Amino acid sequence: LLSNPIRNLRPSRRLLSHVHSNSEARVSASRLHLMKEHAKIDVQAMYPAGLPPKAEHWTMDTFLKAAEACHKAGFPFGIGLGDTNDSVCTAGAIFQSFGAHLVDADGNLTVKTDEVRQALEFYRRLLAFLPPDVGAWDDASNNNLLIAGKAALIFNPPSAWAVAKRDAPRLAEQLWTYGFPAGPKGRFAPYLPAFWTIWAFSKNKKAAKSLLAHLSQPSSTEKLVVASAGYDLPAYEKLTTLPVWAEAEPPKGTLYHYANPFNHQNLSIAGWPAPPKVAQQIYTRATMTKMALRYSQGEPLEKTLTWAEGECEGFMRT
Repeated sequence: LLSNPIRNLRPSRRLLSHVHSNSEARVSASRLHLMKEHAKIDVQAMYPAGLPPKAEHWTMDTFLKAAEACHKAGFPFGIGLGDTNDSVCTAGAIFQSFGAHLVDADGNLTVKTDEVRQALEFYRRLLAFLPPDVGAWDDASNNNLLIAGKAALIFNPPSAWAVAKRDAPRLAEQLWTYGFPAGPKGRFAPYLPAFWTIWAFSKNKKAAKSLLAHLSQPSSTEKLVVASAGYDLPAYEKLTTLPVWAEAEPPKGTLYHYANPFNHQNLSIAGWPAPPKVAQQIYTRATMTKMALRYSQGEPLEKTLTWAEGECEGFMRT
């Protein structure tokens, strides 16, 4: 059973064991010529293949200016604000880059803070440069916009690149995958961890354990990563140096920085650092994207914060 732990309710009491499976990150994926022409950003120079990033200026402020420039040119950024993984994971990383948390590790409400207000203000400004229907997007929407040649940038694993390589190779030649923009409190990459699990009621636990042990070997991990065209990320840092990301093409090295080889950014799970039972509800209820939409659509900021605080209080009682 492949599962996302942030979305599972109290799994540990029913499980015999679990092993961290290949996961995924939602980082920047953009079209080189559009970013260079309209945003005046040379993405390959900023994240050169085989070399450390030179991204000190790749910040949320720079990102916002680039979004405005590309929007004016007719190629908006494809950043969803729906209730599925892409939108929620992205919101989690953006909030964390401002130091914004809805609930802290001790279970205290932290909605009405300056950091949360800053994150929402950033979203309000960003939404002016996004497609008008991003509030209804699912996980395919940003991929489709990019592959159709209508977007300059999305936040996504390399699935859109893989489809473009198959169906639109000339577009794939212009795609580059690289790090998330940094906010005032750091650079956070949206991360979605996955686990393989064995249920306590399984009929053949011995065989299941043997399979998980086999799949956890470095040789097996490499096969899985290669089969996914670099989409899957291994659980352990030592396994993120596989050659698949450096060798991926076109263009050569396009996925080099996807696996975060220089620990350039922190991996972000939306809802952190709230206790698990609260964090998983912040995630599944898409509380952060709903906050961004409510405020951006004209609701007074303090009313949005009061609504979110009430939601989180309810999560604590569940």
